[in-house]
Amino acid sequence: HTIGFYGLGGRGFNNPVDVAIRRDGMLYGLNPAGTDIHVRMGYKRVSMCTLAEDYHGDFSSGGTGDGQLMWPVAIALDAEENVYISDEALQRISIFDKQGTFLARWGRQGSGDGEFDRPAGLAFDHEQNLLVVDSRNNRIQKYTRDGTFLSAWGKGGQGPGELNLPWGLALDQASYVYVADWRNDGIQKYDATGHYVASWGNSRQ
Repeated sequence: HTIGFYGLGGRGFNNPVDVAIRRDGMLYGLNPAGTDIHVRMGYKRVSMCTLAEDYHGDFSSGGTGDGQLMWPVAIALDAEENVYISDEALQRISIFDKQGTFLARWGRQGSGDGEFDRPAGLAFDHEQNLLVVDSRNNRIQKYTRDGTFLSAWGKGGQGPGELNLPWGLALDQASYVYVADWRNDGIQKYDATGHYVASWGNSRQ
């Protein structure tokens, strides 16, 4: 069945881009709500509802302060079901508890270790480290849950294992990492340490 409908606030969704589901079936829907004009700041939010479509409120809003969002892209839950959200415009990861109370944020713009240029897809590995797609830096970065930088891998290009504005990612049960390589129109597969394994898909000429 379909969950939700268009709405500026309340029970509806507004340009939803990602979802995450708690173990009890609560769904978090990420609403960027389009352009950054003042009237839309209140529509940028995280909606909470069950898979049976029971609405449980929302949290956050548009802005640059702690707990606010501008261009949210991806959402992921850690083992304690805290909510992690990447934000392209603010170049950071924001963390909320399961009820939506703001806990912390980290990240800054740049190309060095621990810096972002439009962070996008998020996923936790089996050791509860957070993988972040660092889109315009054409790499994947790994952090602890509190934002301590651990490692990075990937480089720009069109060859095997190379990335061109990667966007989303997911992990399988064997800890292989699958990256949606947007501008190369393909999927890249890596092992848990970032070594290239395989790829499929390509741009149509």
